[in-house]
Amino acid sequence: MIAKEADKVIRQFIKNIRVYWQVVFLVGILCYGLTLLYRLDTHTVVRELSYSKILNIVTFLVAITLAITIFHQKRKYFHLRAFRLIIENICKKKPELQEKQVIRQFTREIGTRLKRVWLMGGALILIGVAYYWITYDAWDMHIYFIVGLYSLAINYPRKDLFLDVPYLVHESLKQGEPEKKA
Repeated sequence: MIAKEADKVIRQFIKNIRVYWQVVFLVGILCYGLTLLYRLDTHTVVRELSYSKILNIVTFLVAITLAITIFHQKRKYFHLRAFRLIIENICKKKPELQEKQVIRQFTREIGTRLKRVWLMGGALILIGVAYYWITYDAWDMHIYFIVGLYSLAINYPRKDLFLDVPYLVHESLKQGEPEKKA
């Protein structure tokens, strides 16, 4: 009975988090798509601004920082071992929580981290779009779009990523029980 409730919480979490992912994805696609349509429809000449080179370097450094941060977050938090550590940490902090409550707390914590990664991926796309509107140079816009889109695609909230969470919660709670009796 409890396993069904845990699965239900996970399914609901995945459903809700996918909506958030889709919104971030669509905003990025729409901004890029509308800008690309504008670029294809009108003949624009690259603006020669006194700060173009500095702007190019700054946007590149911001984009690289975002890409590295996304990669670091994915490697650090979005795998089974990290899930187990997060769940054990929740169980240590609040040993009185029931299985369903631990899963809810876990989904809140991991959901926040997922949203942060998706927002950084969307920001990559928007940096390229903003750079285009300032300079009318489309090359960086295309590169940032590809990197941001790739980041969003590989961080899609798959159900199989969370299949073992109820088991991990159950095991973590089971490990905490002998300590309570001793």
